[in-house]
Amino acid sequence: MTAPLPLPGDNRLGCVIEDLASKGWSWQPGFLPDALLIALREEIHALEAEAALAPAGIGREDAFQVDHSIRKTRITWLDDSSPAQLAFSDWAEHLREALNRSLLLGLFEFEACYAVYPQGGFYDRHLDSFEGAKNRIVSLVVYLNDEWSEDDGGALVVWPEGAGEDDTPAATLVPEGGGVVLMLSEAIPHAVQPTARQRYGIAGWWRVNQAIDGQVIPIS
Repeated sequence: MTAPLPLPGDNRLGCVIEDLASKGWSWQPGFLPDALLIALREEIHALEAEAALAPAGIGREDAFQVDHSIRKTRITWLDDSSPAQLAFSDWAEHLREALNRSLLLGLFEFEACYAVYPQGGFYDRHLDSFEGAKNRIVSLVVYLNDEWSEDDGGALVVWPEGAGEDDTPAATLVPEGGGVVLMLSEAIPHAVQPTARQRYGIAGWWRVNQAIDGQVIPIS
């Protein structure tokens, strides 16, 4: 996959930027280029067939744990080791540049993983980053499913910033292939409803340049 994969037109990017500025999240159906969607879908299916994905946990470093009462999914981290992953990194980099240019977020490093939710998989309501931690600033979710419907479950439920556990969600999003969600990691609570069949996607996060004495702290 050597041909460039441009983002959708400026009008779509404008919608993303306006959404993030006004409500902290954005849903863009069909935002991922078709050729990239197909390549990533083929790769995640192959990795799943090879049993290359491991159970995902919650927390980081010393606080990391696998708890299937909170999260039931399998992941493997992207490392740019294939043409599809390199193309995705290039596409995400264009997004980062657009967000920084318009919203002055100072996004720097990016990490992403393939995520497979098995039948019955889910993820309880959570934030992707604790306020002030600065380890994740903007979250990116990309769906790689084929012919998904509401009956297949696995919807992403999004709440407004500051919403309580009993408050009404802002949206319930069907994970259609090629659809993309962006969220402010510290602000937007969200959850994945139980899925009725295998659910495929990519989860990614940008963070700012954290440095000590001028040295960048790498993603661990």
